[in-house]
Amino acid sequence: MALLGQTTILEAISAIILLFTAFYFIFKPLSVKDNWQTADLITLGRDILLSLDFTGNLYNASFSDVALKNFVDKTSISKESIFLYIRPEETFKDTIIVAANCTQEKIKRFSEWYGLLVVNKRYINIFFIPTNLTKIPEYSDVLLICGPINLTDYNTNILQYLSSGKGIIEIANFSSIDPITKTIFGITISSSSQPNTDVYINIPYSTTSDIYYPYKFFYNIPLVINSTQFDSSSGRFYGNFTFRNYTIPYEIDFVSKKVNFKTNTIVSVSERQSFSLNGYNFFLSYILSNSSFSISFKRTYNFTSFRGKNNVVLTDNNDQRIFLYEGSPTSKIPVAVLNSSRAAWIADFDIYNNATHDQKLALLSLILTVSGKKYYYSEPYSVYKISYLDVENYDIYEVYKATLGITYPSS
Repeated sequence: MALLGQTTILEAISAIILLFTAFYFIFKPLSVKDNWQTADLITLGRDILLSLDFTGNLYNASFSDVALKNFVDKTSISKESIFLYIRPEETFKDTIIVAANCTQEKIKRFSEWYGLLVVNKRYINIFFIPTNLTKIPEYSDVLLICGPINLTDYNTNILQYLSSGKGIIEIANFSSIDPITKTIFGITISSSSQPNTDVYINIPYSTTSDIYYPYKFFYNIPLVINSTQFDSSSGRFYGNFTFRNYTIPYEIDFVSKKVNFKTNTIVSVSERQSFSLNGYNFFLSYILSNSSFSISFKRTYNFTSFRGKNNVVLTDNNDQRIFLYEGSPTSKIPVAVLNSSRAAWIADFDIYNNATHDQKLALLSLILTVSGKKYYYSEPYSVYKISYLDVENYDIYEVYKATLGITYPSS
C-alpha cells in the first residue's frame, strides 16, 4: 500500500509539471518586432507623390532634383531627417548619347540638327560621339551606323549591345545586304526594281506595332529650327524651313513672339498656334530664343522620294515593321524599317548633304524610339521605393513611372 501511495504522488507531481509546461507554451510572452519606421517612410513617400501630382509638380520633380527640392522646402517635410529622390522610368531620357560610326563631318551635322530638344516643356540633350564597331561605348544609348557596312565581323559586339537594352540605327543605301545586316534589321534585297514615288508614313494597327512610337513621335515631337542669318538693322534672325521640295524663308520677331513665314503672303504665327504651308499642317510649339523655334508636323504628311536605288523587302512580310514606304498601302516598298523596336534602318536621305527638316524629324523619331530607356543610379542600400504612374500631354502623350526612393540618411 505504501508503494501504491508513492506512485500516486509521483503521478500527481508529473501532471503538475506537464500542466505548467503547457501553460508556459500557451501563454508564453511574445516579443513582436514592429515595423512602424518602415511603414511611416512608405506612407510619407506616398503622400509626397500624391501631393506633387495634385499640385501639378510631379512631372517637373521627376526630371529635376532642383524642382523636387523646391517643393519639399515649402512643406514640413523639410524638417524631417530623411533622404529622398524621384527617378523617371520607361520614357526617353533627358540626355541621350548616340555613338556614331560616321565621319566627323556627319557627326557635326547631327549635333547641329539635334543639339537640344524641348518636349513637354522639358529639355532633352542629344550628344553624338564618335565610335568604331569594335568597341562601342557602354554608356551610350544608341549606335548609329553611317553605312553601308558589312556587319559580319561585328556581329558579337552589336548583339551584346542590343541585349543590354540599347538600340541601333543604320543609315544606308544598299546594293547588297550581308547575312548579319539581314538578321539584325530583318531586311533583304529584292531583284525587282520599282519606280520612285512619294514616301508615306505607315499607320500602326495598335500600340504594340513596332512602328507605333516613331509614328507617334513624328507627329508630336517638336523639331528645333535654327536660324542661319542675322540682320543687325532689324535685330531679327532669318533662315529657311524646308520640307518636301519646298524652301520657305522665315524671320523671328522675338519682340512680338511670332515667326513670319514668307510664302506668297506672310504667314505670321504665334507660339502654340497651328498653321498651314502649301497644303501641309504644322504647329509652332515653342519660340525658344530670338534665333530658334520648334515645329511639330501634323497629320497627314508625306515626303518626296528619298529611297534612292534601295529595293529592300522584309524577311517576314510583317508590314507593321515598315515606318516609311513608297508604293501603295497594299504594295509597300520599305524606306525605313524597325525590327523589334530596337534596330532600325532608313535610306540615306542626306547623301548629298541636303537633308530637309521632315527627313531630320524622321531620323529623330527613330533615335527616340530605339534609345535605351533604362536609367542607372547609385542609391542607398536600404532605400524604400514607391512607384506612381503619371501622364504629361503638353506636346505628346507621355506615360511614365515616377519612382520615389526614401530612407533615413544613416540607413
